[in-house]
Amino acid sequence: MHNNAIDEKAAVIETLRPYCIITSAEYLAGGLSNRCMVLQDAEGQRYVWRPQGEGARVFGANREHEFNALVLGYEAGLTSKPVCVMPEGLLTAWIDGDVLDSADVDTVMPLLARIHEMTPPNNTFDPFEKAQHYFAHLSDSAKTDAVTKIHTHFQRHAFQSGLTLTMCHYDLGCYNLIKTPSGQLSVIDWEYAALGDPALDIVMTAFANDIKLSSAVNHYCSHRRIDDVAHWMNVCEKWEPVAKYLGLLWFLLGYELYGLALYKERADTYLHELKNLMRGEKTGR
Repeated sequence: MHNNAIDEKAAVIETLRPYCIITSAEYLAGGLSNRCMVLQDAEGQRYVWRPQGEGARVFGANREHEFNALVLGYEAGLTSKPVCVMPEGLLTAWIDGDVLDSADVDTVMPLLARIHEMTPPNNTFDPFEKAQHYFAHLSDSAKTDAVTKIHTHFQRHAFQSGLTLTMCHYDLGCYNLIKTPSGQLSVIDWEYAALGDPALDIVMTAFANDIKLSSAVNHYCSHRRIDDVAHWMNVCEKWEPVAKYLGLLWFLLGYELYGLALYKERADTYLHELKNLMRGEKTGR
């Protein structure tokens, strides 16, 4: 394992040689769908390397799409400027600062509103297509009767809300927010960013930060000067079980790839909630 890590670092340094001379490479802690590294060049500049590895492939991450999202995010003043993208991965500038431990509704909803008002990207996010991708990459043993029933149910009831699609981040948790020394917030990890339904992004942002959905919707609509709050609340409530369905498959995949107990626990929680939801639908409750 140690030799493999050395080989991976050496390969990244060699890959980037035409762009910059890297003098050190270390793995970043965290990050489920990639093995990111923090790199430093001869001038002391730091970068983040985000590889197009097995984890990224299984989760359907596309570094070219991520690069394009970073360009748009940089233009909007929300993140660092990407340096380059190649078949092996993506290189972007390091952001100095501290990752937030938590983010309340007053912190995260203005950021989400700004993201949704950005220039839209070319790639799109369909949650039901993404779920098919996740399910296809699960092992047969993970596709239990309960998981398969839930998957089949949601695929049969696929829908579109009719809201105007916008740029969405789809992973705006506190763990992807950095407070810089100047006090500004920068958004990182744009690998899921795409043109998509903003209401689903609200739901996923509320989940990621343990924010009550009604509070998230009210704050969001206030920041975007949306009058029909009730309609947005109805749409978000419709997306809520879909977000849990996506979360179930995502955490099952994560557990299979990395074996972390936390992902198994999260998957089990979503499985329990979705089974109860479907049971309630059958009984008409």
